[in-house]
Amino acid sequence: MTVLALDLGASRVRTAVVLDDGTLAGRRNARTPRPLAELVDRCAHELRLSLAAARDHGASDPTALSISAPGPLDARRGIFLDPPNLDPSLWRFPLAARLGEELGLPALLERDTQVAALGEGAFGAARGLTDYVYLTVSTGVGGAIVSDGRLLRGPDGLAGELGHMTIDVNGPVCGCGARGHLEALASGTGIVNAARAAGREIETASQVAAHEEAGEPWAHEIMERARQAFAAAAVSIVDVFNPQRIIVGGGVAAGQGERLLGPARVAVKRHAFRGQAERVEIVPAQLGDDVGLIGGLALVGLARMGDHGYLHNDAT
Repeated sequence: MTVLALDLGASRVRTAVVLDDGTLAGRRNARTPRPLAELVDRCAHELRLSLAAARDHGASDPTALSISAPGPLDARRGIFLDPPNLDPSLWRFPLAARLGEELGLPALLERDTQVAALGEGAFGAARGLTDYVYLTVSTGVGGAIVSDGRLLRGPDGLAGELGHMTIDVNGPVCGCGARGHLEALASGTGIVNAARAAGREIETASQVAAHEEAGEPWAHEIMERARQAFAAAAVSIVDVFNPQRIIVGGGVAAGQGERLLGPARVAVKRHAFRGQAERVEIVPAQLGDDVGLIGGLALVGLARMGDHGYLHNDAT
């Protein structure tokens, strides 16, 4: 089975054809446009270019289209709900049905962290495991939980919004409107907001990290707060879900590396329940920026078996 895949992010659109061994053909990367009409046209255009390039290299025609995107979203209806990191013109828009019609393929829309968890489980850091948690620390913070080999989805398919765990009830306002969420404290957006609140002209979290490396106390305070928030969240995740591993991906996590994961391991060892703490490993993700594409293969496979999601425009 091969799958045409789209990874729609707040800043980048990635497309490729995913082969049955998880490798990619025709991989492309473009800027995410903001207006709705331009976004749909750009995604369809990039997908067609990826498909043509993959065919030129001998790839077989895909059986379905997988779409990975920020949540919250409704996978059953293939629509966005109210994702704070995407333009509001996309809210309630039936992206799966529209792009499926454009490409002539059955299409499936799912939250990016769910797709990433499936990708890491099939081809990455969670391969062979039955119980694990995936976290991404990037522009926002997202998560997904796999329990007994299956995604924990909840009755509405909305479970796993781990970035919206409350860490500090008196903390900064999150993009969702609540206070003190992990995303407000540890995400790239949260780090930048904290720097600007401190009167610094900052555009990215990596700039704050660079100022910390240069020995500037204000930057160290912001980055240390982000690391402590992540460590506190890891303790709660270990206690609640008893995972074999926590797999951590995303741009902020990749940039921080052991400076982020090390304190989380220490906090879990000190503060989590002993049984859960002795079992769990906290490790970096392995699939990098391609995880939202590679995971589409597993996502479509589950949908074909009736185990996950809904394929729009599927005649079978």
